Amino acid sequence: MLAIKNVLLLLDQELDNQIAIQRALQLCKEQDAKLHVTSYVYNHACEEGSLNDLDMRHKLKEMLLERSHSWAKTVLKDAYAPKDIPLSICWCNHAYQAVIENSKQTSFDLVIKAAARHHSIVDRVMQHQDWNLLKHCPAPVLLVKNKHAWESRNIIAAVDATSMDDAHKQINEHIFEFSELLNKDNLYKVHLVNSYPIMSMALASLPDTPIPEDLQQYVLEQHEEASRELAEKYNIANDLIHIREGEAEEVIIQLTQETDADVVLIGLLAEADFQSVILGSTLEHVLDNTSSDVLGIKPQDGVAEDY
Repeated sequence: MLAIKNVLLLLDQELDNQIAIQRALQLCKEQDAKLHVTSYVYNHACEEGSLNDLDMRHKLKEMLLERSHSWAKTVLKDAYAPKDIPLSICWCNHAYQAVIENSKQTSFDLVIKAAARHHSIVDRVMQHQDWNLLKHCPAPVLLVKNKHAWESRNIIAAVDATSMDDAHKQINEHIFEFSELLNKDNLYKVHLVNSYPIMSMALASLPDTPIPEDLQQYVLEQHEEASRELAEKYNIANDLIHIREGEAEEVIIQLTQETDADVVLIGLLAEADFQSVILGSTLEHVLDNTSSDVLGIKPQDGVAEDY
């Protein structure tokens, strides 16, 4: 049996509102999971070569760690979190490094953090904290956009149903594994959404290539067949299957708004080329253009066995 057993809540001191706390408490209650909390702090002045006085460097580091611990305790108390939740403060410069450090002691099935909006292209080029976390975190990441409890009871499972490569197939499996876990008490509706391309636009760069009249219908039928196979495998009702024409992010955002979805489950394939940094992934476009929470899942992000 699969289960979400250990959840790590990542508190970000750069954010004004720690809205992820309530989401973490809600999910851990629903999943009967153990919650751990961490935050991170770093100052280069504490490193060798910055200050000549070794004792001063140590005192500054201890002060920063203690101040961060006190801040975390305060925000947890203000959110009425249980007093016995394990709390750690990591000495590191990036959110994903704090997760990796905590993962040395505990294997986490889910990491939760409040989302920070990309304000400009500079955020992408300079490696935004959420960007780094999504790509390097050793567990699925839930980025929280809304402080309110999940109440619409709609989950969007965004898949690439026709893809034949192993990475996309694995992502699809993990997306539905997590959607099943979130809906273990049948409190939610799980919507399968799959987009397919507008072939006239996809082939626009090849003006001399004749486009068969029935090509668009053929593409639609292929996506319908693949989507229904996935739906049957994971018990998704026919009226919750959404197969739409257009760019993936536009289709997902549209359905998210129509259903007032609580959360969108979407895959992430790490890409390092400059174009992907500028344009962003489908996940990041969805994250920036919806008020729903977004759960990013990579090919290696499975769900733990519950022994």
